[in-house]
Amino acid sequence: ARSEEQVAAGWLEAERVWLVHRGGFCAAQLLGDSGTTDEGGASPHDHQPPPPGKLALKLEHSGDVIHVDEDDVEKANPDQFDRCEDLASLRHLNESSVLHTLRQRYGSNLIHTYAGGSTVIINPTTPLAIYSEKVIQMFRGCRQEDMPPHIYSVGQAAYRDMVSTRRDQSIVFMGRSGAGKTTNFRHVLHYLALATLSNSSVLTVERLNAISTLLEAFGNSRTVLNTNATRFTQIFSLDYDHTGQIASASIQVYMAEKMRVVRRPEGEPNYHIFYQLLSGADDALRGQLSLDNLSEPNLFMTPLQRTEDKQKAGVAWARIRAALDVLGVKEVEQRALWRVLAAIYHLGVAGTTTSGIGHKAHFARPASADVAAALLGTTIEELTRAIFLPSHHPTLPRSSFRTSSALERGIRGSKHWEGTEALEGMTAGLYAEAFNAVIMLINRCISGSANTVNSILVMDTPGFQNPGSCGRGSGASFADLCHNYTQERLQMLYHDTTFTAQAERYAQEHIDCGDVSDALGTPAPLIALIDKPATNSVVRTSQTDLREADRRGLLWLLDEEAIFPGATDQSFLHRLFAHYSQKDHEQMLQRGNTPDQFVLQHFQGTNPVLYSAQGWLRASRENPVLRQAPILLQESKKESVSRLFVAARGAVSSNSLVNGSSTGGSVVGIESAQSLRRASSIRRAFTTGTAGIKRRSVALQVKFTVDGIVESLRRTKLRFVHAVLPQHNAGLCELRSPSSPNKTSPTSAAADDNILNVPLVRSQLRGCQLVEALRLHKQGFPEHVSYHQFRRQFAVLAPSQLRAGPLLDHRAATEAILAHLEVDPSAYRLGLSQVLFRTGG
Repeated sequence: ARSEEQVAAGWLEAERVWLVHRGGFCAAQLLGDSGTTDEGGASPHDHQPPPPGKLALKLEHSGDVIHVDEDDVEKANPDQFDRCEDLASLRHLNESSVLHTLRQRYGSNLIHTYAGGSTVIINPTTPLAIYSEKVIQMFRGCRQEDMPPHIYSVGQAAYRDMVSTRRDQSIVFMGRSGAGKTTNFRHVLHYLALATLSNSSVLTVERLNAISTLLEAFGNSRTVLNTNATRFTQIFSLDYDHTGQIASASIQVYMAEKMRVVRRPEGEPNYHIFYQLLSGADDALRGQLSLDNLSEPNLFMTPLQRTEDKQKAGVAWARIRAALDVLGVKEVEQRALWRVLAAIYHLGVAGTTTSGIGHKAHFARPASADVAAALLGTTIEELTRAIFLPSHHPTLPRSSFRTSSALERGIRGSKHWEGTEALEGMTAGLYAEAFNAVIMLINRCISGSANTVNSILVMDTPGFQNPGSCGRGSGASFADLCHNYTQERLQMLYHDTTFTAQAERYAQEHIDCGDVSDALGTPAPLIALIDKPATNSVVRTSQTDLREADRRGLLWLLDEEAIFPGATDQSFLHRLFAHYSQKDHEQMLQRGNTPDQFVLQHFQGTNPVLYSAQGWLRASRENPVLRQAPILLQESKKESVSRLFVAARGAVSSNSLVNGSSTGGSVVGIESAQSLRRASSIRRAFTTGTAGIKRRSVALQVKFTVDGIVESLRRTKLRFVHAVLPQHNAGLCELRSPSSPNKTSPTSAAADDNILNVPLVRSQLRGCQLVEALRLHKQGFPEHVSYHQFRRQFAVLAPSQLRAGPLLDHRAATEAILAHLEVDPSAYRLGLSQVLFRTGG
């Protein structure tokens, strides 16, 4: 057998490279200018040297010799780097080498890989035996350099950093729908709950499992991209006391799709909880909720038909009931929740119609509406008034000019609104209140009143939505745009943290580290196209010669059109293209195949999404009946219902669901002062200034909510986890047997295509700028510490004469300590106030 030195020498002699092509990359050997190998062997291209700008390559899989462009060739690494744990340690850091390492690790079921300061996790699409309490104990107490890449190592690093620096930490998951963000979100919470000491039973694994069960039931649904897609953004806060123990925890929920209850994309079902209730409720509960006959047509859902689906839903229902018991939810509170969900079902059966003089709207099936009213603890007359005559309701808050304007001009002018949209507003409002109540019950269980000093925030969001990637040609929806905008903002946060902040630090410390970010792309232009407010106050216009200062983003244009008399989805698109018709915007915005479609080039053009603007004006208007739901529930004659929802509304500061009157965060049931301060900070972001004025603008509240979330995250030490989709349909595939590993061949792309879609993974890496971040991490000085802190921490290592000598300033002392320890000068830089180290320094 050859030694490692001989293997390395042979590799250097062969000059292995990657040939990049549309389908991925393949291994090749670089030939000399004469078309011969370095060993002097002849080739078919002898005496035919490659033309200028071309290179001669010998393909490893076929032996063919070809001439290719220099730009299509990247250097390969020795074989010992095939499964390296940190991509930043690659000798030749290029896109193909990164993809090759990820592919080799994935083929060995090594789905986690460090990527400099962040972590890459590829969805395995199969259960792996790498998550358990035994594995957790292996990571507990470890330092970063002692841990292999794993989601547990992310949690351990965040906890260790929080304890040592007394600074809040955050873990942010990014990636496409179906990439496994929510699964890893739960894994890291399990780690933090088990591995970090707790002085009470505030947060146990049993409670975490119960929370996941409830949130999945109420907030997840099957989509064209994902069989179990999360449809809301959540921040889970673990609050620690001065001893490093968990003293409290809380959940804040943002921008969930409550309108999904009444308006589902074609071919997609409603939230899981409805099917679980309809299939799993026992006979006694069915009788109480009048769910004995499920054969009537329903506007909002169709009960499950297949026996196996009913069985799965029944098992899930049993888990839901057990989860509520674990969280200490009383039976009377559970019954109140089921009453509201059953009422939603019966309202779907009731439907609407118009008749009589003026074509007034009323229930199409009054008997079902009567059942819904009884379940809600009201009368059918009160329910009818609340839905179809909200302006006549005695307890309705006085509408603002904005709402009444939209009501009279944009909404009430349609007979369709009188019936269907009014019923949709009440139904969506009821579901919003039910979800709020669930969050309140969860927070009541896990939130404590003890003093806390630091927190770890873990954030999960709906993944990037691109229905066209799975064959849906009708276009993405307004809700999809909201989630994609959130992902763009998180990518901007990653860009600022990784590139901009580093460049600013080098400039402030007078460290010469070359050009850091000028040549890099940035999500900023597309984000501005979506959310840029007008600098000047201008009237509604469609002229094409707009000054840049007057140009508004898509959300602002949508808000204006939503309240303008006679505006349509087509007029909104006309204004959008009038504002962004210049050539410099063509790379971001193009017209679609039909008049109501357009394309946004997300993630620096790596993920173009076709949107359909059909129904966007309706989606962006506040439905005034939404605000009737909490009133109806709080005034319920059923004591269990009124008590639950009065408690939920008393604790909530703003609604938690998107497409309603507010898209702030649900902070119900939180007692921890740390979490309340953070929630108040986020709430201020969308209740003051312009956000306060626009608080009933559905489109703009998306921006203001994300503003608040990003600002809250910026105050913490950020850790990013990039969840990667291995195939377009990875979120849909059934789980394979755990015994079938993801075997791949080092050079066979064909064998790998069924496991890892290389062009898809490549586009995801480009979209999140991972390779550029790796280069900066490797070439720069990402670790930094103040001179004072460094001296205090490492003075014990200084020579005795230095410790006993005259008091030096902190910079001189730091320099002396580093010199005494014989640290390589190329591994660090001395700035004005900090010493900066290369990675691993």
